[in-house]
Amino acid sequence: MRKMPVLFVIFSFVATACGSAPGSGPQGKVLATVDGEPITEATLLKEVENLPPYVRPILETAAGRAQFLESVITRDLLMREALRRGIDRRPEVADRVVMARKSIVLEALLRDVAEKAPGLSDAALRKIYDADPSLHQVGERVRVSHMLFREKARALEMLGRAKAGEPFETLMKEVAAGNGEVAADLGEIERGNFVKEFETAAFAATPGEVTGPVRTTYGYHLIKVYAKSPAGTISFEEMKPKLLAEQREQAQRDAFEGLIAGLRKQATVRVLYKPESPPVPPGAQTPGTAPAAPKAAPPGR
Repeated sequence: MRKMPVLFVIFSFVATACGSAPGSGPQGKVLATVDGEPITEATLLKEVENLPPYVRPILETAAGRAQFLESVITRDLLMREALRRGIDRRPEVADRVVMARKSIVLEALLRDVAEKAPGLSDAALRKIYDADPSLHQVGERVRVSHMLFREKARALEMLGRAKAGEPFETLMKEVAAGNGEVAADLGEIERGNFVKEFETAAFAATPGEVTGPVRTTYGYHLIKVYAKSPAGTISFEEMKPKLLAEQREQAQRDAFEGLIAGLRKQATVRVLYKPESPPVPPGAQTPGTAPAAPKAAPPGR
């Protein structure tokens, strides 16, 4: 099992500003105590929520959870030592604590406003859907994967193996990103989103076909087409989640702007700052003034 770095876990808590202070956790089964203060199972679960997602799989084993508990104990011991030394009372630390508190409180306020933003009924969404048919028209699409190579010889080698029956997906795993090679499942693509040479080859191929090498400004592509979908119309039910998300986002934005406008009306706000004009280089024209008349040439010239 990969060992979880103790300092990494500690700094994960610091970065999220959500680490529990000693004795502040919820009640539950006691897993450990530090100077009599319990660390409960519920506390540990709360701490796990503050970890980056890519770290959490480490906690799927009993050994990983035990190691994580040790990291929490270490963090609490260090926190107690910091408090004993009065580090929390240092001005620079206290200022950061105030800023962190403001960020957490403001985040909670914005979440509260967002949750209370009004939604739209199906009838209202249907009206939006019907108002602009262009929103739910889609062109011809193909579902593709591709491999990209710098050298044509390398592309031809991989094409030969694909034509000989090796699965395209298996070959994609051999692509070396460090050598400037790329392998990716592009999903469904429409015309107009990729370079012309790539699109022409992709839309000309039949489902199941591997085509290439196709040369573009990026290099040499091998393309596998999995399926084709004709141009058509997206139904209301298919569009509904997207419409709902867009309208909810707009409603939240309106709610935020309305809240801010209302708060500014209620408060007395005086902006005393006046931006300073940049210095004008010698001989440069000052904005709003006419250019100086050219000097007359000396007589006889």
